[in-house]
Amino acid sequence: MHIVCRRSALHLGRGSILAGVGKERGIHSSCPRRTVMPAWVIDKYGSNDVLRYNENVLFPIIHYPNEVIIKVHAASLNPIDVNMRSGYGAKSLKMSRDPLHIKTSGSEFPLILGRDVSGTIMECGLDVKYFKPGDQVWAAVPPWKQGTFAEFVVASVNEVSFKPKSLSHTEAASIPYVTLTAWAALVNSCGLSKEKCPGKRVLILGSSGGIGTSSIQLLKAWGAHVTAVCSGNAFTLMKDLGADDIIDYKVAPLEDQLKTRDQ
Repeated sequence: MHIVCRRSALHLGRGSILAGVGKERGIHSSCPRRTVMPAWVIDKYGSNDVLRYNENVLFPIIHYPNEVIIKVHAASLNPIDVNMRSGYGAKSLKMSRDPLHIKTSGSEFPLILGRDVSGTIMECGLDVKYFKPGDQVWAAVPPWKQGTFAEFVVASVNEVSFKPKSLSHTEAASIPYVTLTAWAALVNSCGLSKEKCPGKRVLILGSSGGIGTSSIQLLKAWGAHVTAVCSGNAFTLMKDLGADDIIDYKVAPLEDQLKTRDQ
């Protein structure tokens, strides 16, 4: 709320004296800071029964100068979220959250799941120069941080990028984590890159899944020849994504079909 102190005058009869005459002075005050928000959380690891909707989750705050607060417009569900709900990686993630073993057991709860987000920057840390409040962004939040199934989420700037204008928030939220996973597999595990792909032939198993479809697009952009392995009902999708050759693994053993392909 913006309060403006207007000019005031003190009249002392004839030859009155004006007191407090000068420029308007802006005084800023605000309502009490918001302290809670709605989110989907778990209080322990287990089946779907542990997931609950909580309207009183503590509002996230910026702890480091390179962080931003994002208002979540859309988030997506990945297999890692289902696995984390069941306790997948709990010990290793606890080490990332608490490397000095200061916190007590179960301190990660209530835990907010969700890795993908598309939304609007609401607040920036002191060192954030590339983004500003109001920017439309997408991000992939690492699993040791509180997730995106909430009204707001905190992310480091290296986890955030501008959302493509051609995508809606719903579309954008389906892309970051799975595409980064595909990129990590191709680059870190397979040693592929834009410079190394031209002339290479790459075989993708399970090509109609999230990582498969992302991998096809990355590899084609890098100039590779892509052979996609999937079921027959995904052939149209594979062609649309640019796969050079498509194999239906249900027709015959994959090894036999590969022998008939050009070397």
